[in-house]
Amino acid sequence: MALRLAMSSKRHQSEYIFITNLRQNFWAFFALFFLSVAIFLPAQEPVPMWIQDGWRSAHYPGKEWYTGFAMDKIKGSPSQAKFKEMEKAAQNSLSESIVVNIRAASTIENTSTQKQSGKDYSEVINKNIRQIITSSSDAVLAKMETYSHFDKASGYIYSFAAVKKKDLADYYSAKINGLFSFAESEFSIASQLAEAGKKKSALNKMKAIEDSLLKVGYWENLLQAAGSGTTAHNRAAEILQKTNAAKIALENSTGIYLYMTGSEYVAEELPAMMQEKGCNCSISEKETEADYVITVKAKFSRCNKADFEQVYCWANASVSVFNSKTKKNISLKIPEAKGGWTEGNTEKATEESFKNLTENIAQQLIKEMEK
Repeated sequence: MALRLAMSSKRHQSEYIFITNLRQNFWAFFALFFLSVAIFLPAQEPVPMWIQDGWRSAHYPGKEWYTGFAMDKIKGSPSQAKFKEMEKAAQNSLSESIVVNIRAASTIENTSTQKQSGKDYSEVINKNIRQIITSSSDAVLAKMETYSHFDKASGYIYSFAAVKKKDLADYYSAKINGLFSFAESEFSIASQLAEAGKKKSALNKMKAIEDSLLKVGYWENLLQAAGSGTTAHNRAAEILQKTNAAKIALENSTGIYLYMTGSEYVAEELPAMMQEKGCNCSISEKETEADYVITVKAKFSRCNKADFEQVYCWANASVSVFNSKTKKNISLKIPEAKGGWTEGNTEKATEESFKNLTENIAQQLIKEMEK
């Protein structure tokens, strides 16, 4: 009897273990099955919050950001090209919002500018502003936030672009400062050219300055629309004023055309020497444009050695001046020039003689032109 009970108990225990293992294996298989299904089924991206207008307004407030939004309903899944197209549409929408701000910000300034210049400044802005905005938007792509999303359930594809006004303002400021740096550099070069008597080259530089300063107004409007104050107009006016003054003086200068032989030193230094002596003159690149055609034939004369290794050299020149207005040709008497040096250095003494000869020529030419 005891043996029969023991066997029965053992059988029940085995059945219990079997059923327990079966249940565990079933749930394990069930979990593995659903895990496999989840892995191979395509995951649906959660709908981003930025597609909601209220969320964009709250997280990208208009005081701090320019934003652009675009959406389109499509059939099937979008290609990579479609995503790029939508991102570009959002960026264009962002650019349009900048245009609106510029038109509003520049109304008063346009009116005052029209009164000063008599030109339809607003028409110029409207004509160029979109091109400027497009280029400036492209320039700040590195700092522009761009998002896109495709909602498979609805078939809509969305795109959102945003850029901080401060980042745009920094870019616009850099463009303005770049124009000012260019203008100042060109003015410095123009001044050097004018001092050397190179009238046409100096005037070309001044024209480049004027062209560059015209662009300042465009960038200044963009900067103001981005909410940043600027004093660019005052600085542009200062540069333009001194450029115009230099331009008028240069245009009123006496044009001279030079034929030079005999000495490279005289050829290079005579225009600057005439400026130094008070001549408001410039070098004409064409003989027909000059007020005076000057022919200079400089030549070395001789060198003499003196005591204590001193050496003295002489140079002279024949100079003629043709007055384009009177059509008269006049020969000038130029004093012979003397130059000295120590240690028997004839090369330095000769150079000094030509230096003094250049000064003599400049003085005589100015006297003749002032008659």
